[in-house]
Amino acid sequence: MEVHHHAHTERKKWTHYLFEFFMLFLAVFCGFLAENQREHIVEHQREKKLIESLYEDLKKDTADFSNDTTWWNGAIARIDTIRMEIEKPGSERNLLLLYRKARGMRSDNSFQYHDRTIQQLKNGGNFRLIRNKGIADSLIDYDVYILTALKEIEAQSKAIYLQVNFMQDKIFNSKYFPVLTNQPDFLLDSVFKIEPEVFDLSMVQKTDLMQYYNNLEFYRRISTYRVGAMKFFCRRAMMLIELLEKEYHLK
Repeated sequence: MEVHHHAHTERKKWTHYLFEFFMLFLAVFCGFLAENQREHIVEHQREKKLIESLYEDLKKDTADFSNDTTWWNGAIARIDTIRMEIEKPGSERNLLLLYRKARGMRSDNSFQYHDRTIQQLKNGGNFRLIRNKGIADSLIDYDVYILTALKEIEAQSKAIYLQVNFMQDKIFNSKYFPVLTNQPDFLLDSVFKIEPEVFDLSMVQKTDLMQYYNNLEFYRRISTYRVGAMKFFCRRAMMLIELLEKEYHLK
């Protein structure tokens, strides 16, 4: 009868198992590091794109702040002229000038907030991508200022603007407002000579004229405060632009 002898395999030493465990751990750990590094690279790329977009938004904000400040300073000048003419005796009023300035009160101006990037940062939880906490905090503060203080000023301004125009409809004949825009003064003079009674304010109730005058005074105060606020916000935006240029080497 044949006897089969089984070959005996040599048992592995514990150090061999330890080495295999170490190599497996090293492979997993290196994979984790590689994935973590890849995520960091992707996040830094996203941060760079968001910052560049934010940088462009802030530059548009500063341009709008500057333009709006100029516009509202013009509105304040119009208000001053109208109030000055109303204060004069009826016979001394420059009705052509008064109508021209009153016509200008028909227009309004609102700041256009370029917040597309800040909305992405807020809605997507992407503020964490901004590594500089000082910049992130400044952006949040800037956004809050715009959405609270400036929007409140605009709401008050809009309310008194509507009241001013309501009173103008009781005082002026808006039929001639388009004429005042498109025709030179000498043609308007002829219109005044043909229909002087249309422009005569002597028939306007003194109470209506006084209410209009007072509304203009309040509108002026709101507008002056608005100009100061826009200058403040513009400085904040410019500071943020300088921070981004320094931190992210933008130009």
